[in-house]
Amino acid sequence: MNDTQNTTDRINASRNSIRAFGRQYDYDVSYLDELMDVSPEAFLAFQGAMGMSQYHKVAPLDLLTIAKLTASRSEDCGPCTLLGVKMAREAGVPEAVIQGALRGGRGLSAEHLEVHQYAQAVATNEALDPDLLTRLEQRLGKEVIAELALAIVAAKIYPTLKRGLGHASSCSLIPELAA
Repeated sequence: MNDTQNTTDRINASRNSIRAFGRQYDYDVSYLDELMDVSPEAFLAFQGAMGMSQYHKVAPLDLLTIAKLTASRSEDCGPCTLLGVKMAREAGVPEAVIQGALRGGRGLSAEHLEVHQYAQAVATNEALDPDLLTRLEQRLGKEVIAELALAIVAAKIYPTLKRGLGHASSCSLIPELAA
């Protein structure tokens, strides 16, 4: 099999999988379809980063959800945030945690609020309180912090790609997610 045929097969398999994902979550994947069409090699490079959004080894799911939703909200991408909400609910994350992350930390426990503050600072490139990071590392461990940081990056990559491809209008905030 030649390289062109191998790339075509990989793209077709990815396209089918991504479209199924879009149907399952009622999520517009047209920006990924476009990337596959205009530059299959660029899509394959991006695909290498897609798995990080699902990485989960040791971090508690509620903390990952707070990090992901906080970062997604910082990107002002309603569809991406709504996707995160659907996936969190599907995973059984308590609604109070989801709502707290969507509402700027309001209603979160003190420990959850610290994770929200950490995620907000990292996602928006604000000065990070070194005492906060130290407390989180002491309480959660550096491996959990690494997972939270990766979750924040992963939550930002999709809205950035959408905007870069001219799909910014699909990133408008959804009224039901307004704080």
